[in-house]
Amino acid sequence: MPTKNATTEFWVKGLRQQLKLTEKVGSSYRISQQSGKCKLDVRYKDNSRSYATLPIDWLPANARRIEETVIAIAQYVAAGKTLKQAVELLFGRNQLAPEPTEDASLVDLVKSFDVIGEEKITDNKIKQSTWDGFYKKIRNKLIYVLSNNEVNNAKTLLKLLATVEMPNSKSGLHKGTRTRQQVIGAVSTWLEYATEKEEFEEGYLNPKFWTPPKAGSKAKKALMGHHSKKRKAIPIYDEEFIKLIDELKNQREKKAADRYIYLIQLCNVYGIRPHEANHLRVENINNKKSVFCGIAKRTGGGSSPEDRELYALHQYWEKEFELIEKLENNYPVPPTGDQGLGDALGKYLAKVDYWNHLRETRGLTPYSMRHGFAYRMHQDARYSSKISTRMGAALMGHSHSIHLDTYGMWTPQGSMKNTLDNLLNS
Repeated sequence: MPTKNATTEFWVKGLRQQLKLTEKVGSSYRISQQSGKCKLDVRYKDNSRSYATLPIDWLPANARRIEETVIAIAQYVAAGKTLKQAVELLFGRNQLAPEPTEDASLVDLVKSFDVIGEEKITDNKIKQSTWDGFYKKIRNKLIYVLSNNEVNNAKTLLKLLATVEMPNSKSGLHKGTRTRQQVIGAVSTWLEYATEKEEFEEGYLNPKFWTPPKAGSKAKKALMGHHSKKRKAIPIYDEEFIKLIDELKNQREKKAADRYIYLIQLCNVYGIRPHEANHLRVENINNKKSVFCGIAKRTGGGSSPEDRELYALHQYWEKEFELIEKLENNYPVPPTGDQGLGDALGKYLAKVDYWNHLRETRGLTPYSMRHGFAYRMHQDARYSSKISTRMGAALMGHSHSIHLDTYGMWTPQGSMKNTLDNLLNS
């Protein structure tokens, strides 16, 4: 009894032979399977090639349709149309705009990933421990996806990485999950670096095929997805924050406790994300010391500047906690761990009774430290009428729309007008 694979191979061989014998088609047109669809590879007289993925399922039942489509495309190309134009004439511009693809055998994506990773470690943009943990998992998945699929362009690669589950892994890549956003964000960043290189440089990828969707674009948002239920921003209040620090000071492992105290102080006082604590520096500007965050956010719905100036709220906390001095002296934050500083912070706080009380009664998460900064900025009378929502968004490193969407319930109406009135009338 023939197997399914043998049957499939039989119809494919027959179809390829038929196309090869067809006038104006011949051996210059070759079909194959890509992500369940029919991929068309066209070789021209000058030996250059074009590729397109047709919106036809790769099934024996569609053999006649595939044959007729390839013949029609060949006729259009012979009449002077490009492959893309021919496909658009048959299927419509909006229904199908074929993705440019590159022969998978000619590009080593894993090598490019490794090269970019080594460069980022050398440039101190990521730590070796982060590469060995988080990025190693992405690398393993990249190898798995490439081993089981034909991948010829950025869109196909990102879609597969966003949806394919690794064997024996927990299901967690549904749209909007943090894991999915982190994977798409990290891979997009790698592709951006690789496609911006010169062709002769190691790690280079052809931008025609491997440029990822732009941050904030519909394509990028579709890959990221969104939560069906928006998670409410729950801030830690000032008095809770101070009490939590006092509770942490009583922990048995003082060295670890001091590092986690330092981390939550940075997150709450400057409004940073936990992972950004590894990328802070102090600069002297006009004889005043300012804190900068030197890493860009490239996940979610947008990106943030790679050099974001921070501002302490409250200023007296910055002095009381000696944050400037600690940053200048490279005071250590906790180890990153496999899942990043945010995950490490959550696991550590789970051992603290007072934190568990806050989590159970108010629903706090490690991100509540950052939310506490936003709450203070927009609800504390000392700041609310002076810091606009746009300034707040800039300080926190996200877009104005995201800021309003996340913290709009705390922002006073007319905050922009109030800010301008205060500036212009003072």
